[in-house]
Amino acid sequence: MSKLRWSGCLLSVIAMMQTAYGDELLQMDLEQLMRVQVDGSATLTPTASRRMPASITSIDRRMIDSSGARSLFDLLEMFVPNFHYLPHHWEAPHMGMRGLIGDRDDKYLLVVNGRVLNEKTHFGALSERDMPLLGDIRKIDVVRGPGSVVYGPGAVSMVINIQTDSFSAHGADGVKVQWGEGEQFRAVEFRETHSFSDSGDHGLWLYGGISQYQGAGSSASPLIYGLSDSTVWGDKVTGGEPVPFSVPNNHEAFHDRPKMKLHAHYQKQDFNAWLRYTQGGEQLTWEHKLLYAKPNGSATPGASEESYATGGVGYQQLSLDLSRQWVLDEQRWFELKGGYDTTVYVRELWNLYQIDHEPENHREEEYQLRGTLNWNHNARHATAFGSELTLSRWGLSSPGYDQPYSSVLGAMSEWNTLAIGVFGEHQWQLNGWLTQFAGLRADKDQYTGWMWSPRLAWVASVSEQDTVKAILSRSLRKNNAEELRAQHLAGERGQDEQLDSAELIYDHAFTPALSTTLTGFYNRAELLGINFNTLRTQPVGDFKYGGAEFEVNYRIESLLLGFSHAWSKLDDFNLADGASTRITASHLGYGNDLNNWSNHISKLYSQWQFAPRWQLNSDLRLFWGYPGAHDIIEQTNDAREDNPNSSATNLTDAGNYDSTKLAAFFDLGLSYQSADYGRFGLNGYNLLGLLDEDLNKRLYLLNVGNYRPEAVAFALTWEYGF
Repeated sequence: MSKLRWSGCLLSVIAMMQTAYGDELLQMDLEQLMRVQVDGSATLTPTASRRMPASITSIDRRMIDSSGARSLFDLLEMFVPNFHYLPHHWEAPHMGMRGLIGDRDDKYLLVVNGRVLNEKTHFGALSERDMPLLGDIRKIDVVRGPGSVVYGPGAVSMVINIQTDSFSAHGADGVKVQWGEGEQFRAVEFRETHSFSDSGDHGLWLYGGISQYQGAGSSASPLIYGLSDSTVWGDKVTGGEPVPFSVPNNHEAFHDRPKMKLHAHYQKQDFNAWLRYTQGGEQLTWEHKLLYAKPNGSATPGASEESYATGGVGYQQLSLDLSRQWVLDEQRWFELKGGYDTTVYVRELWNLYQIDHEPENHREEEYQLRGTLNWNHNARHATAFGSELTLSRWGLSSPGYDQPYSSVLGAMSEWNTLAIGVFGEHQWQLNGWLTQFAGLRADKDQYTGWMWSPRLAWVASVSEQDTVKAILSRSLRKNNAEELRAQHLAGERGQDEQLDSAELIYDHAFTPALSTTLTGFYNRAELLGINFNTLRTQPVGDFKYGGAEFEVNYRIESLLLGFSHAWSKLDDFNLADGASTRITASHLGYGNDLNNWSNHISKLYSQWQFAPRWQLNSDLRLFWGYPGAHDIIEQTNDAREDNPNSSATNLTDAGNYDSTKLAAFFDLGLSYQSADYGRFGLNGYNLLGLLDEDLNKRLYLLNVGNYRPEAVAFALTWEYGF
């Protein structure tokens, strides 16, 4: 396709945006202009970053390389306001946004190059998150808030949109080696490019990474229960002190398997194809209730420590994505995108040795075809609309296991579903400073009714420095596939999860380098979650909550500074009929806060090149206490006084609220870029633990009386470009 023809198609895009954005888009080349709609992560029509109708945090390669982050968990927590993650005794660790965090990670979408990679049978976003292998990532856009109108069901609390390197946009070829101590790991990554023509639009980009992740032992990262008692095999546990028995290392890899990531991208003019494989997972620790006898637990008296299996969660994922764009005329272009994805999920529980069936394991497959037409009518109107078909196969056999098995369905038989999604967006520049976005998406399969996700937004560029955004949206999520299958077999109709959101954003640019953002949000959520009466994912209640986020960012060539403070608060909660939940204790008369969330979260990060070859980086994350968790503990202890046989899940020793106090994490790194031998880096993690290890604590999701401090750790990095 000639550049002249590309120019004709994009003239209307430039004209529509130029008035409000000066020469921002004119600084891009033609290929970059065609990617505007993708890179923005929050619209279907081409939109410059300033006008995106959403709260978006962008993390670019400079930030990733300098951060020293050992996983997506840490990377996102460093840079994204009002983001947090917590461990869980029963599942893989959980990510949350703006107070919404669940026992499964199905309330947000993890997207790679426009393709959703959530595991949909049981858990949700599972792959990618736990790896120290970040060298293939060019940029991450985190949409802080609902995004179903663009991405479909599941984008309730946020969207994590990862954009990898490609043949046409990549960093230098090379190798990266990491060696970590304290939290022990070893990692190696390779990047290589092959060009098949002189035109620069035909070639192959390759990436490979592998890591052995042993994690942090109990001396550096002890497991701490809130309740004193003795295990059924005779170890005495003191609340608030490290447990005296052996537990898996913190962040230890599942079954000591190497974490792996392989990626290949092939481009030939307007055709792109990428293939990606990941393998990862973590070991789990057990909640105190499983190890204590009645009334403080459910263990069988006299059981041996050896009868408890070491639990964990593991995964493998293989994805293939194919896409091509066609320019139809000077106003319209069409993209066809298709692909295949398969994900293996394995979860081993504490009683693996005591049950006569396979551990929880299953594999799913997804075949998807999507077409999108973009139409720039004139300088004031742009439209995008399209449709996608998804064929899913569930209950497939997993490598190494004889029988697929689900905690909900038991032994699984294969079944298929066919889902359809239709979507559209209209962007209307009402005048020189005000733009309106109207979008709608509808999704359905044979187990659900139509799910409607609308959005209406206005973006006002009131001056060259000031932008105001008002956004109304609804996002939906259908239940996990195993739950929908169980309801179907019982003759029931699946119920949806729904979040209605109102958001107001004010951006002010003091200078090109210095900007500030103030965001207010208010949400009403009708949630699906674990019902503790049935241990099934069902409607558990609806609640209203809101908050505010304040950000300041300063960026020049030698210095990057960022600060954010976020406040989140529960307004009202109503428990669903027959449900039992630990989202909050407010419905039981205790406080009015969300469990598992810090009402106030502050973050500060910096990257400073203080000499031509030297750079210093640091980040500080402060979680100022967990009042909702405090309420849950208080309610559980009061219930025990009234009934000696009440739940012990969140029971702690009287007056022990250690897990709910301030948590703080501080990292510091130094790097040197040599002339001939590459870049050398030294990073220290969780350094406040040198003063008090409890500052580094992470309470456990749901079991909030228990916690585990992150280890003080160090890592050496060597990176060499070819």
